[in-house]
Amino acid sequence: MAKRILAGLLTVAVACAIPLAPGALPAEDVLKDYQVLRSESGSFVIFYPPNLVRMSKEIDKLLEESAGGIARDLGLETIGTIKVILASGAKTYGLLHRGRVPEWGIAFSDLEARVLGINVDLVVRNPRPFSTVIRHELSHLLLAQRVRGAAVPTWFMEGLAMMEAGEWTFSDEWRLMTLTGRRDLPYLEALKGPFPQAADEAALCYGVSYLAVEELLRASPGALMTLTAFIRDSGDFESAFASTFGKSTYDFGGKLYVEIDRRYRRAGTILNASPYWLGAALLFVAVYTVKHVRSRRKLERWEEEEANERRIWY
Repeated sequence: MAKRILAGLLTVAVACAIPLAPGALPAEDVLKDYQVLRSESGSFVIFYPPNLVRMSKEIDKLLEESAGGIARDLGLETIGTIKVILASGAKTYGLLHRGRVPEWGIAFSDLEARVLGINVDLVVRNPRPFSTVIRHELSHLLLAQRVRGAAVPTWFMEGLAMMEAGEWTFSDEWRLMTLTGRRDLPYLEALKGPFPQAADEAALCYGVSYLAVEELLRASPGALMTLTAFIRDSGDFESAFASTFGKSTYDFGGKLYVEIDRRYRRAGTILNASPYWLGAALLFVAVYTVKHVRSRRKLERWEEEEANERRIWY
């Protein structure tokens, strides 16, 4: 029972943003009743339902605060306009991504169309703050602009987004450790394309991706700007990687696999034993509940403020 409880909560905790292949463009009929907010910088156009005025302003603030730093890290000098769509309700969100996002996905990026879609209903229930979702998505979109649409392996895109969002938390570390104790680790070479939609398998892929990028940039702090410049100029990630780090992704991935296996597998095997798991489950439930209540209270405060403003207006 404890294992089922903890697994379910962690499935929510590791929900990450999804970069979509070209083609997931928002249908005009989905946005016909939406209002529009244009950011002061001109970099963002936010589409939102009339009842989410307060949230649109909050997200506009987060976008403006986050974009500059991520762009500087990448070496991107000018940010092309990005459309941000706040979808309220599973039906509306589904129309936007056209079934290409798993049910646990809280946001998506259409890299070619420069669209950021957010599932408002899931975001407010997720223990991670809005800023994490925003920074994760911006990393996808700004990386694509920096490399001018060149193909980048999913492991690098996702690992970088998690690093820029600062979203590697205790729950992520814990989940990777427990999963490694009972599942096979994926090799980096296998993470070039779309990740699995099953939550446990996806969590392993995201974890390996984060650790890969963290290892690369920890050893060479200024390498990100160099790497993205090489990708932009050559259009080839593999050659750009070799030029930047002096080794192939294959060699790097092999060493990374050994290190992650050594670091996590034994501890994961121990933690999967029932006595340890029960204590961990109780601890995690307590932490998750506190974060969930805080998110819900924030949404209720926004809704109350919106209602008060409407009463004053009328």
